[in-house]
Amino acid sequence: MKIPSQALRDAPRMFGFARRQGVLLVAALIVGCLIGASPTAASHTIITSTDWTYSPYGAANEEMVYLSAPRHTSSGNRGELGWEENINGRHWNFYAATGDYMLGSPSTSLYRNLRTRGYYVRVSANARDGGYLDNLNASNNWGATVHITTHTNAGGGGGGGGGNYMLIMVDNDTATAMDRELQTQMDLKVGSVVPGTEVLANDGGPYTNGINLAELSAAADSTVYVELIFHDNQSHVDWLGSGSDWGASVKYHAWRYGYAVDVALGYP
Repeated sequence: MKIPSQALRDAPRMFGFARRQGVLLVAALIVGCLIGASPTAASHTIITSTDWTYSPYGAANEEMVYLSAPRHTSSGNRGELGWEENINGRHWNFYAATGDYMLGSPSTSLYRNLRTRGYYVRVSANARDGGYLDNLNASNNWGATVHITTHTNAGGGGGGGGGNYMLIMVDNDTATAMDRELQTQMDLKVGSVVPGTEVLANDGGPYTNGINLAELSAAADSTVYVELIFHDNQSHVDWLGSGSDWGASVKYHAWRYGYAVDVALGYP
């Protein structure tokens, strides 16, 4: 798959090797590329029709991760107890892409986000326009090698689970070994801290009734669809962040997306 810069394609691919050897790799070259907004604008109030694109810090690998947010027209009126769904997904994706927290604290670790792990990342728009196919097309046109859709859930998710689980889905008809490995690693690395039970499901299974899963047809080598928490379950919303610590778990745990991608892809 292509990457945006031939110069970066030729850069030494040192990140995975350094991690495996336990060597501290200093990110001496910052080549961040942001389209459409400031990297400091991580507010949980942002609704935008613009994808934000980032380059890696330091040495780059050849993987491109598209983080897709909800684009529900009814966002804000879906029974949310606090943030609206479109914001939930995009805010988590932003911190997964370029956050500076890890294990509950501010961090400068090379593990703290996808960019410091060597990935190109695009954080999708979350406009209230029903444009999930726009996200799918943007991912395919960009040439993403990993496509992760991040939503929050409501009303039991159609599976009678009581609204107390994290749902990680692949397309059962087309899922590759890489899709299923990413699904497994998202379960192990992210599901381990999200409240409730983790459910690994297939498109069309009992937990996916009425959910539009078109994004599972993304051309990326690895594709999963995540319903992270239940935004109409107060305990889940409290975990996501409330009161004076609003957004706590977004900041503290979104780095785990990078962890899951790294392991699933074998530390590229």
